[in-house]
Amino acid sequence: MSMRIKVFVGIFCIAFLASGATGSYFYLQAKMALYQGIRQQLEASAASTAALIDGEALQQLRSPDDAGSPAHRTIQEVLHSVAQATPEYLYVYTMRLDDGGVEFVVDTPPSDDNGDGTISEEEMPAPIGTPYESAPQSLRRGFTQVSSDSEPYVDQWGRTMSGYAPVYNSQGDSVGLLGIDMDVSRIHRKLSLIVQGGLISLGMAVALAIVLAYYFARQTLVPVRRLQNAMTRVQEGDYAVHMDTDRKDEFGQLANHFNTMVTQLRQKAWLVNNMGKVVNKNVVQRIQDESLELGGEVLQTTVLFCDLRGFTALSEKLPPKLLVHLLNEYFSAMVEAVERHGGIVDKFIGDAVMAVFGHPTPLPQEQDAALAAAQDMLAACDSLNVTMGVHKDILLINSVGIHTGMVMAGNIGSPERMEFTVMGDAVNVAARLENLTRQLGTRLAVSGDVVATLQDGSPLVSAGECDVSGRKEPVQVAILSQVESSSLERSPIRTDSQGD
Repeated sequence: MSMRIKVFVGIFCIAFLASGATGSYFYLQAKMALYQGIRQQLEASAASTAALIDGEALQQLRSPDDAGSPAHRTIQEVLHSVAQATPEYLYVYTMRLDDGGVEFVVDTPPSDDNGDGTISEEEMPAPIGTPYESAPQSLRRGFTQVSSDSEPYVDQWGRTMSGYAPVYNSQGDSVGLLGIDMDVSRIHRKLSLIVQGGLISLGMAVALAIVLAYYFARQTLVPVRRLQNAMTRVQEGDYAVHMDTDRKDEFGQLANHFNTMVTQLRQKAWLVNNMGKVVNKNVVQRIQDESLELGGEVLQTTVLFCDLRGFTALSEKLPPKLLVHLLNEYFSAMVEAVERHGGIVDKFIGDAVMAVFGHPTPLPQEQDAALAAAQDMLAACDSLNVTMGVHKDILLINSVGIHTGMVMAGNIGSPERMEFTVMGDAVNVAARLENLTRQLGTRLAVSGDVVATLQDGSPLVSAGECDVSGRKEPVQVAILSQVESSSLERSPIRTDSQGD
């Protein structure tokens, strides 16, 4: 279920329940007031009529044979006059207790109660002494105090309520009660009109609730949906999205905060994209994932050093603009070769390139990857001479040194300016091996630590032990033999000392 439907249904239900509860409350209050008025009327009429009844005369009427006696006629005339005075009074009668049971004494004269034009047997007054079965509690209370029914009683004669009052003799003893049955159909019709009016009001309230629910759902959810669509675009990388901030409510504030957030994300994305041109993307990702603090860690990795031979003489022969263009093409080819094999370019040092394999992203067989990258770098340099038509006097010739060893990798510098790099003995050895290629007559020199981990099939031959500047002990070196500046000949697999 969509949020719009939920909001619509929620507002509608609240309005419907509130209107229904209000209507029900007023209906119940009106019903209670009407019934209370009837009870008060019945109790007052019963009490005043009971005071007109002679208690001693009522005590004299013991059997049906007493019907028609002067005492009977006197009491019946009082009852008849009360019944005739108020059209809603159906029956006015007297009763008494006999051995715990209730029986009729004097009833109103015969009358056509149902209005069919005839007086049926059921409409005849009850004979003196006729038992009244299942007398309600309100009636029994009437022998000792004024009382009345709390709710209407429904039978074949309609809806009635009764009021009761005790009849006393001259000594003040209760000798019976006087009861009045009142037709309350008129009250029921009034309540029906109230219900009808309440239903009409409820219908109008429901119609208004539908309109208001739709309006508020739209006012609430349209900006939410716009925000959702804008968030989706941002999630997909579209930082050009902008939300209107014309509204002066919370949604306007939310839109303003959203635009501020998108601006910051756009700036961050620009920074990340452009930082990737200066720092390797893996390093950028690590900076994003971790806190940027000074420090590092000691670990083993493979370092590659690639230098461009004769750069000083080359820079003297070429104009600066052409030299920069040539270097950019060269560095682009070198970076592509390194990244193609999973390495990262740590830095450019003049015309030299320093690359790392196996950090910060672990790389299986990092030595093999570094060797493959070195071969591609040599080949790319030779290919660049051809594609750019470089004159033989200014040919680009590069050479590479590779070593695997312990380095310290991390953020180096100051809190205000730091650089992610690697340093240590392995870096120095790789640089010295690159420089040693000139003495060994090759363009690729690899330490024994690298050769020891290579898979079968490497095109290296051993050059024996060589002294390396900064190292007390000589370093076992393997080289790529038979390499000319214009091409790379792939030699047979040799990782032993066959070249000694």
